[in-house]
Amino acid sequence: MSMSKMPHQPNRPSQKEVTIDLLESIALEEMALANLLNAEADKIQAFIGESYDFPSNPHPHEIISFNKGARKFVDSIIMKEWLLLKKLEEVCECLPLHDSYCPHYCTCHDDGSEC
Repeated sequence: MSMSKMPHQPNRPSQKEVTIDLLESIALEEMALANLLNAEADKIQAFIGESYDFPSNPHPHEIISFNKGARKFVDSIIMKEWLLLKKLEEVCECLPLHDSYCPHYCTCHDDGSEC
C-alpha cells in the first residue's frame, strides 16, 4: 500500500504558523491546569480551615476520603503535565536546526547574537 498524500491547499498555514499555534495551545493548557490547581487548593483550604482546625469537624474517614480525592486529582494533573512535556518535545523536534546549538529550545536571533 502506498501512503496517501494530502491534496494541495492554497491556504495551508506555514510550518512557523503551525509551530506557533502548537506552542500557544500548550501555553493555554498550562494556564487551564494552573486554574484547576488553584481551585483545588481553595477547596483544600476550605476543608481544613484557615487555622487548620477543620471547621466542619469531619470524621477521620472523611479526611482520608478527601485526601484520596485530592491525591487522584494531583495525579491526573501530573499525567497531563507529562503529556504536555512530550508535546513540547515533539514540537521542538520539528523546529529547524541552526548552525549553533542552543540548549534552551529557542530560536536564535536574526542578528546572529546568542540566545
